[in-house]
Amino acid sequence: MQSDMLMNDTMLKLASDSKLVGILYMVIGGLLILLGLLIGEIAPFILVTAIAIVPIFIGLRARKGGQHIERLIGTNDPNDKIVAYENYQKHFAVLKVVLIIGNITLATMVLGLFEALTKLSSMMR
Repeated sequence: MQSDMLMNDTMLKLASDSKLVGILYMVIGGLLILLGLLIGEIAPFILVTAIAIVPIFIGLRARKGGQHIERLIGTNDPNDKIVAYENYQKHFAVLKVVLIIGNITLATMVLGLFEALTKLSSMMR
């Protein structure tokens, strides 16, 4: 009995945190779209919008996962458990891809900066 209460409490915290993180990701995506609108050029707007869709999608998955966890606690329906796990799996799969691409991009930028500094250093001699 005590372990069920502890499990429900933990799941409620997970659901609450998931919904908050989901909303924050969606806000970040919306702000990126607004940034693209403020730039005023069509090509940067399209690029920023394409990038902004990713955090919105991540946020939707996290929020839906939290909602299904809440529903699972109330109904104990195994389908809600499956759907919640599927949403979390998709959420983390997208995050994984974003992190890999981000790290590759960062490494490429650092190498490019290092190469530029090396060329600048050799030109100064």
